[in-house]
Amino acid sequence: MKVLITGATGLVGSQIAHLYISNGYTVHYVTTRSSAIKNEANYKGFLWNVNQMTIDSNCIDGVDTIIHLAGESVFQRWTKEAKESIMTSRIDSTQLLVDLLKDNENQVKQVITASAIGIYPDDQKADAFKENEIPPYADNYLAEVCIAWESIAQQFKETGVQLATVRIGIVLAAKGGALEQMARPIKFYAGAGFGNGEMWQSWVAVNDLAGIFYHISDKRLEGVYNAVAPNPIRNRPMMEAIGKAMGKPVFLPNVPKFVMKLMLGEMAAVVLSSQHVSSSRIEEVGYEFQYPQLEMALEEYL
Repeated sequence: MKVLITGATGLVGSQIAHLYISNGYTVHYVTTRSSAIKNEANYKGFLWNVNQMTIDSNCIDGVDTIIHLAGESVFQRWTKEAKESIMTSRIDSTQLLVDLLKDNENQVKQVITASAIGIYPDDQKADAFKENEIPPYADNYLAEVCIAWESIAQQFKETGVQLATVRIGIVLAAKGGALEQMARPIKFYAGAGFGNGEMWQSWVAVNDLAGIFYHISDKRLEGVYNAVAPNPIRNRPMMEAIGKAMGKPVFLPNVPKFVMKLMLGEMAAVVLSSQHVSSSRIEEVGYEFQYPQLEMALEEYL
């Protein structure tokens, strides 16, 4: 059994790769650097260049599942150039994979693409958003990226594969990701909430996120799934819970919204938006969370 993972060396991709290997799969991955290519029994690298729209077609030899995570990080100041790179990295890489399947004989049966809960509106009072009860999408750049990425991924269906999309929440992990960033000021007694502290934070433990991708491929599921834990929490209580887990009090007043915007520019929307998102659909198809409660995840990763 073989799976191709784009973005396999990142925080989420490496966790997913490890899970597949531990379940007997051979993982193929793509990279832009020849020096990063490995040729091990269960972990093999292949070259691609999204800017030049080239990819080694051998990467899909024997592969039955593709997991597409690759894309420029949104956690950077959103200059005009950065916004173009964030968007095109997702659009062009997806198109490259679609063309790969159209132009080459293959055994691929399923493609699972990433998206983000940033597609949902910024709303502190709304009931939890569900995949099949879609309100108007958010009216901001991050939502535009998600909408464009999910839209172009529909082309995979033209190749005859099953398509699933995973809308990822705030990823918590021991190293890297949101938790490391939130814990850093708390470590130095400078922790605080953001804005009014009432924004919903729909988070997911990285182990569960990898498990969701694996569950979707193992059960050959189709459609859109939210990858968030069953118990979201608001921003200020989340920061206080992190502080408690670290043995550090969070007592400073919240950082005002205008200060966050001065510090981060337009990208402040990533940390100031409120998305209350439901995990019910992935649970209904049989996924059982390892870390359904925030305290359980914090105990594991901190």
